[in-house]
Amino acid sequence: MKSDRYAQVLRLLESATWAILPDHLDTIWAVVAARIYEGRLSDDEIRARTGGNRAPYEPYNLGNVRVIPIHGVISKRMPLFADVSGGTSTEFVQSAFQQALSDPDVAAILLDIDSPGGTTDGPFDLSEIIYSSRGNKPVRAFANGMMASAAYLIGSAADEVFATQTAIVGSIGVITAHYDISKYLENAGVKKTYLTAGKYKAVPNEAEPLNDESKKYVQERLDYLYTMFVDSVARNRGVDSKQVLERMADGRLFIGAQAIDNGLIDRVSTAAGAMPQIDQGGSFEEVASAYAFKHNVSFKQAVEELIREAHPAAVEYIENVS
Repeated sequence: MKSDRYAQVLRLLESATWAILPDHLDTIWAVVAARIYEGRLSDDEIRARTGGNRAPYEPYNLGNVRVIPIHGVISKRMPLFADVSGGTSTEFVQSAFQQALSDPDVAAILLDIDSPGGTTDGPFDLSEIIYSSRGNKPVRAFANGMMASAAYLIGSAADEVFATQTAIVGSIGVITAHYDISKYLENAGVKKTYLTAGKYKAVPNEAEPLNDESKKYVQERLDYLYTMFVDSVARNRGVDSKQVLERMADGRLFIGAQAIDNGLIDRVSTAAGAMPQIDQGGSFEEVASAYAFKHNVSFKQAVEELIREAHPAAVEYIENVS
């Protein structure tokens, strides 16, 4: 039943650790809570406010480049969120990514990202898979609007990270929210009590305020995941964790070129400029562009290296007579 699904989403919102923009988390909680506790908002109104029930974001080909969209709220398994917030499943992206790697007709992969982030369960594994694939096929990530929090964790694992000049990038950090509805329940004549075996089994829960010990327990979990996040970004971007902490990972959002200055992206570009132009049987210009992308060198250097590889004797002759 729909009401059961909304209740499941609410429990996840209240118990999970997130890598998402806080306002997006609050929006989802507010509309779901209004539906459950106040009987307000129809299914259509909820979908209109949160962008839920969208058609799945299917990968597609542009030439020999596989484009994999990563849009909306990210979670490991999206069916639970489909009616409420829409979004992307990391399991689906992982499957699409591995299929693209094994497809001989796919020369490069573009991750088209427009997301505020999502749960922490799923993005770490996907980031690891993308990073571990380096050297197989060129992979670019493109911030096509927003690449925040968990979405950045995923995108940073690509060989190169691009963004539009107005794209929002960053918000490296983790968050959880405790929504204390004990007063509401009291006014409604409801007394909710958890009976547990295990000191922290029901910590936190929405029926009572957080005490200092509960806050400490939740904060320890956040700190652990935050360290994982920082270390993953440091590895992905080829810098040390100290640099990530000092320049990237204080939760700030950066716009376009600001993200370059702080090391989060490599270039500001249009969507067309971010598209890898790779055709193994194409013109010399296309082959040189592909070489430059794969080896992270300038186009001029790529041309020189390709000519040297193909005609070493001619290059040596020119160098000797010049």
